[in-house]
Amino acid sequence: MTNASPPAGWYLDPSDGRLNRWWDGNAWTEHSAPIPQTIAMQPLRAGKSMQTTYLLAIFLGGFGVHRFYLGRHVSASILLAITIVAVIAGTTSDSGTSPLLAVVWIWTIVDLFLIPAMVRSTRAPRA
Repeated sequence: MTNASPPAGWYLDPSDGRLNRWWDGNAWTEHSAPIPQTIAMQPLRAGKSMQTTYLLAIFLGGFGVHRFYLGRHVSASILLAITIVAVIAGTTSDSGTSPLLAVVWIWTIVDLFLIPAMVRSTRAPRA
């Protein structure tokens, strides 16, 4: 197996991260250039509020509102559907409750630990 070097072109200078340096396909040359501003700085999206997400999860977590707020519509819809089925099953059962409510509670508690990562993903640089 051969160690193929990258093709000739402009690459981030290994000795100075603020510059691009020309790679001729075999070695670095003396030619360098500043990194264009559009590549050097990627704007961050505004993102969502951590506090708002936690409040939604604590008070309306069973309905998946916090996931809707973060743009995770599929999982939020699934959580909402499980809640609706659990409530309907609970009203028709003799005990007045449904084991599906345990699924909703566990999902919501796990989400309390996942919220920081979910909020960070809404603040990722734009592609």
